[in-house]
Amino acid sequence: MKIEMNIDPAKAVKVIHHAFKSYETNPQPSSALNDTADSIITEVKQGTEMFGVYDNDELIALVKCVLNDEFIYFSRLSVLPENQGKGVATNLVKYLEGYAVQNNIFVSKCKVRKSEKNNIGLYSKLGYKIVKEEIIINQNGDEIPAVTMQKNLTVST
Repeated sequence: MKIEMNIDPAKAVKVIHHAFKSYETNPQPSSALNDTADSIITEVKQGTEMFGVYDNDELIALVKCVLNDEFIYFSRLSVLPENQGKGVATNLVKYLEGYAVQNNIFVSKCKVRKSEKNNIGLYSKLGYKIVKEEIIINQNGDEIPAVTMQKNLTVST
């Protein structure tokens, strides 16, 4: 498996939609399901970066991130269902953390739905702490209880 930055937006959308498919029937569906190749192209033009995990040249996971002067913020961590539970997300987050440190950024953040106990558990295991609880309004106009999780990074991250 290898991690790369240049991701075909159409392939990215496929992975995101597959990874977030379980939200289709949720009363508050994820706005990830609204992502399109065009919306991804726009995000990238505005400074969002994407990292993808490839297995035999097939995109199996990706994450979006924004690096600013104070922290790296990642979102849309998406792993194809058949590849979940194999450490792909963990490796991708660790890669992002290393990328941040290389760019002299020593704080990593993400937001997670409060109802996503597995995701909160994964990030907690990776050293992230809940630093804020809030209600966010997603792109669909839904009020979603969410937590911001944060980790202080070190050069050895």
